[in-house]
Amino acid sequence: MLTVNEVVRLLKERQLFEEVICDNQRHYTLPESVRATEITDVTYDSRQVKSQALFFCKGLNFNFKYLQDAVAAGSTVTITERSQVDDILKTQLPVIAIIVTDVQKAMATVARAFYGNPDQSLTMIGFTGTKGKTTSVYFTRHILQAVFGKQVAQLSSIDECLDGEHFIEAHLTTPESLDLFRMLKAAVDHGMKYLVMEVSSQAYKKSRVYGLEFDYGVFLNISPDHISPVEHPDFDDYLYCKSQIVANSKTVIISREIKDYAFLAEKAQAYQTKVISIGQDAAADYQYQGHPHGQFTVKTTAGTSDYQIKIPGDFNYANATAAIAVAQQLTNDQEQIKAGLLATTVPGRMEFLSNHHGYVAYVDYAHNYLSLSESFKFMKHEYPKGRLIVVIGAAGGKAESRRHDIGMTLSEYADVAILTSEDNFKEDPYQIVDDIKANITNPELQVIVEVDRVKAIEQAFAMVKPGDVIFMAGKGREVFMHDVDGDKPYIGDYQLSQKLMVEYDK
Repeated sequence: MLTVNEVVRLLKERQLFEEVICDNQRHYTLPESVRATEITDVTYDSRQVKSQALFFCKGLNFNFKYLQDAVAAGSTVTITERSQVDDILKTQLPVIAIIVTDVQKAMATVARAFYGNPDQSLTMIGFTGTKGKTTSVYFTRHILQAVFGKQVAQLSSIDECLDGEHFIEAHLTTPESLDLFRMLKAAVDHGMKYLVMEVSSQAYKKSRVYGLEFDYGVFLNISPDHISPVEHPDFDDYLYCKSQIVANSKTVIISREIKDYAFLAEKAQAYQTKVISIGQDAAADYQYQGHPHGQFTVKTTAGTSDYQIKIPGDFNYANATAAIAVAQQLTNDQEQIKAGLLATTVPGRMEFLSNHHGYVAYVDYAHNYLSLSESFKFMKHEYPKGRLIVVIGAAGGKAESRRHDIGMTLSEYADVAILTSEDNFKEDPYQIVDDIKANITNPELQVIVEVDRVKAIEQAFAMVKPGDVIFMAGKGREVFMHDVDGDKPYIGDYQLSQKLMVEYDK
């Protein structure tokens, strides 16, 4: 619980406070009559307002009606930016309105305090990068659970675990700040000591992790992605947002493979952040080298150790090494580190399926140039005599640069491309497919358009022959499709492929 006076003090400390409106009057100094007003809940959803709730007017196109609904439902305090002031004064809305310079940062600041600064009771570990965040989070959680038992919570783009045991489906790579701090509080209440999470570029762009300091931050890699009018206007903005993990970690682990490694290390030095490097470069603190069948070695000043993972793809050696580097800051138990790595599986990440007729398929969430090219290279190496048949689409309404990247990677590696729907949202799936096709430059590549994803995967299985490999990108095990009318049920790439493998085995 907080009082209005405590909220204003927090906002002033962060230089976010502008003014407050009470009884239709503007004030800079909070009136004595409202200072002790108690806030017993916080929310940004007018449908979830409880009595004495603080309501955040969040969103670029916030609808004033939501604030009116919130007040009608019992909200006594709101935090908003200046865009709502005229409507508040015009309607004489009976609410204490705290005006701030940035409502997203204000929400993170207030939510953290409301939930008792739960991050201070956890060893916080955050992973950022264009690819590999989810897999690295899974590697790290499995290692730490092998060492410390069920005291490790996880937040990933696939699922969330706040009690070390039970998992629920995730909806954002990094939750909104209010939800994030509520989850951290739940993790603390469940007795968790460690929390491993993905940190997206949007998490920094939209201040979802504002005020949060990681004990260990990891910068895995970066390549152009999420470049669109509604995400990052250009690569420089993308890099800037990603690099904020360097400024907000006590220790940062950075891949030496990143072209801007020197810049990131310099930034870390300026913020007095300890740097640990990983990579295949001899100068790396953790130098890894891959071997066949999931085996790899890691060399440090302490010596060389052998490890094994069962998630295919050379790129996963880098992800595993990052997890090792984190773990070795917390434990010297090499046997449990090895055991945790070997036990790691990730739902929907390079999941392998086959049958007795020699049909082979992989299911993965890959959706950008770096992830796709690494996956394609692995499959071309493993199945050099067959065709690479790719079932792929792109999300509507965002990251439009991916369509160019998908067309480019398909041109470089694929033999057959079946272009289909991923999550269309409000965009025409045929337009998305046309954008991908426009960037395909290989005249030898067979291109098939089938926007019904189930039919597209069925078509891939109907044409596959022994020696070929099917790769289904973008959806993994997700059992929904985002469309113009909202979420629609979907069987899931993995689930459908599993079913078809059995059918074609008869």
